[in-house]
Amino acid sequence: MICPSLPKTASSPEHLVTQCLREIALNEVTLELVSPEQEARWNKLIRKHHYLKEHRLVGESLRYVAIQNGQWIALLGWSSAAFHLRPRDAWIGWTDAQRQAARHLLACNARFVLLTPKGFSPGLASHLLSLNLRRLSQDWQQRYAHPILLVETYVDPQRFEGTCYRAANWVEIGVTQGCGRSRIDFYQLHDKPKAIFLYPLHAQARQILSAPVMPPAWAPYQRPAHPRQYPLSGQQTKSLLQALAKLKDPRRYKGWRHRRVASIVAIATAAMIAGNDSLLDIGLFAQSLNQNQLRSLRASRSKQTGRFIAPSESTIRRVLQRLEPAQLDALVADWLRSHLQDLDLRGTLVTADALHTQKATAAYLVEEKKADYLLVVKDNQPKLFDQLARLAQAPEGVFFPSEPHAGPGPRPA
Repeated sequence: MICPSLPKTASSPEHLVTQCLREIALNEVTLELVSPEQEARWNKLIRKHHYLKEHRLVGESLRYVAIQNGQWIALLGWSSAAFHLRPRDAWIGWTDAQRQAARHLLACNARFVLLTPKGFSPGLASHLLSLNLRRLSQDWQQRYAHPILLVETYVDPQRFEGTCYRAANWVEIGVTQGCGRSRIDFYQLHDKPKAIFLYPLHAQARQILSAPVMPPAWAPYQRPAHPRQYPLSGQQTKSLLQALAKLKDPRRYKGWRHRRVASIVAIATAAMIAGNDSLLDIGLFAQSLNQNQLRSLRASRSKQTGRFIAPSESTIRRVLQRLEPAQLDALVADWLRSHLQDLDLRGTLVTADALHTQKATAAYLVEEKKADYLLVVKDNQPKLFDQLARLAQAPEGVFFPSEPHAGPGPRPA
């Protein structure tokens, strides 16, 4: 142990040890949660020293300050993890449903600022990260009643190299698509991809998060996906509206409050993808949409307030009842097929016309997407058609055998 700042005077060994320990204690760095009284100061320093010049944190969040010799030397801020992050979700092995159920078990290191002069202490940043990670999950548990399994952060490669994260054993897994969160559920393109770093706070974090059934110790922390949660990305919403643009408005009077029939049908389609299977639930889903979502869906605006307004259940019902069923089914089915890989279909029923009654389609839906299917069979597949015709005359119960289905081919429906 070397204490070079101690005066070179004669003293007992015990006195030297005491002085050395006192100096170490004075120079020790501590990490503390920011109190409500300190938050304004923390916010002001972040706006002054962080390159984003923004102190606000999204969702569940915690603020920390590192202190040495009574002085603030660093600031760290943690927020809710990103809604959609393809490299992260692939690294974990998440489906959309799993992400919705467990995303709150992740946190994002959204702000990190050193207030010390450059070169003051080369290992300080990684040391502070390590100190913070030791207590983060417990602090989150106390504040929000659930722990944290995994943390993420993003590094702008045009400004930084992420050295402190690498030194603290974070893992770089890819880059973002160059989008930033815009308010609640949507992201805006800013064309500045950032490197993604992850750090597991639990040795089994990856396995726990990707397990089909979470271990009993973690299952109580899952949050079941709400059927009114919006299921589509901004790009998927845009392409759905484009696909539905071919629909003709079945209403005679053109002065309806909700003028765009494609918007009304897109809202109903999104509601059904989210798991709402009745007109009442679809109407409730529409009313739960926020302004960003309604704008993306090209909903009408109120002339009085200028705000986007959602169609009522009765409006949705009237439009759907008057549309030509075959055209609507074809347009939505074509769109779904083009986005099949992007959608979480676990536990859903997928229908398709006779063109897609193929073993490859059935196998993909069952084995890859974990979905059920209802496929149309016509006489252009004579062997399968005859088999189903014979089954139609079979005793009751033939469609629900006690033995599990043996193959991936189309199942009778």
